[in-house]
Amino acid sequence: MTHPDSGFRVAFSDFLRESGRWRDVEPEVLLARWVRFVESCEHGYRSDAQDYFNDLTSRDSLERAMGAVELQKFPELSQLRAKVEAVDVRFRSMLLPDAFPRIDEKFWWARGVVRYGRKRLVEDMRREYRLEIAEIE
Repeated sequence: MTHPDSGFRVAFSDFLRESGRWRDVEPEVLLARWVRFVESCEHGYRSDAQDYFNDLTSRDSLERAMGAVELQKFPELSQLRAKVEAVDVRFRSMLLPDAFPRIDEKFWWARGVVRYGRKRLVEDMRREYRLEIAEIE
């Protein structure tokens, strides 16, 4: 049995694999990763800065795919875009914008950093990037 939007899923997954992503290449799986990351930030990201920036790659991959010319023909892409944008609104509200001003503004999720986190993230941001974010428990 095929998934109803299997053409989109296959094209989306193939595009991400070809662009270098090796796991979580299906649209619903990648979106779920972004949602989980944002939820973890809302509750105070528990891991370190390396994990934080690694988790941001899900949004990078979504952006690449949403901008891919070859995927624009699929109506599912606009549905995915709407879901991503809803999660983006939540994430943007948590950011200290322009924490990394050398990153292009179009990559706002990587240019900013969450305003608060758990101890590991707070300490890493201070030590590695000289950024002060609030610590929550």
